[in-house]
Amino acid sequence: DAKRLIGRKIDDTSVQSDMKHWPFKVISKDEGKPHVQVSFKGEDKVFSPEEISAMILVKMKEIAEAYLGSDVTHAVITVPAYFDDAQRQATKDAAQLAGLNVLRLINEPTAAAIAYGLDQSSEGVYAIYDLGGGTFDISILRLTRGVFEVLATGGDSALGGDDYDRALVEFVQSTTQCVVVTPSDKAQVMVAARACKEALSSQDSMQFEVTLASGAVACTVTRAKFEEACKPLTQRTLNAVRKALRDASLQKQDIQGVVMVGGSTRMPHIQTAVAELLGCEPLTNLNPDEVVALGAAIQANQLAG
Repeated sequence: DAKRLIGRKIDDTSVQSDMKHWPFKVISKDEGKPHVQVSFKGEDKVFSPEEISAMILVKMKEIAEAYLGSDVTHAVITVPAYFDDAQRQATKDAAQLAGLNVLRLINEPTAAAIAYGLDQSSEGVYAIYDLGGGTFDISILRLTRGVFEVLATGGDSALGGDDYDRALVEFVQSTTQCVVVTPSDKAQVMVAARACKEALSSQDSMQFEVTLASGAVACTVTRAKFEEACKPLTQRTLNAVRKALRDASLQKQDIQGVVMVGGSTRMPHIQTAVAELLGCEPLTNLNPDEVVALGAAIQANQLAG
């Protein structure tokens, strides 16, 4: 959620839309920048998106230091390809708050391509389909002699796994007496939806269960019903892919391969839809949650010599 706020203004359309669903309050501060307000032990605390991102980076820094047994001072950080200058600068500010020197910001699709070794492989045109928790990114890259040329980028900075969770919540609300009232209720239904969604990637049906202020809610959700509920979201991603192809003046048969990035691409219907649209089997042999970080690590290794 912080990634959907970073480098934006509070009156941004996507911020205004997201605010309705979040269990925390978003307030305007510092010339219209969105800040997160949370109550903790009866006291209101306010954080900028950069501060929240810095907390995540500090945690990752600590994990890396514990594993390596030495200090970590430098980092390569990946960002969505469509991030503008303000969003990129805000990401650098977050890293600085976390005590990290940013060697380079690289685009997530480029990092994914590096992780798959496409920079070492045969030349051609590749699509990088990146559906994460909060954002969707599509990039068309041409590889020539180990160098990537970005032919087109697109996507939706307000579309991701969270929205699939919300679609599932709306489906459950339409079929049960589920009433979401408190901020705690909002958080609980999203946790339950995510668990149900993840289970449906490997099984045909799953029990959606949650205890809210108004009482317990339980219902069985089938994979087919879930896919139907989130069909408009999947179509939005496919429309963005079609537009990226048009922007690059390419046909689907020009695409040599498609790399799947982001945990949300584990949903079977996403893989099927992308394969049908582009006419080639997606590359999924690397963990979609880790593929971007792996590419960043390879890049960091090259920069560090």
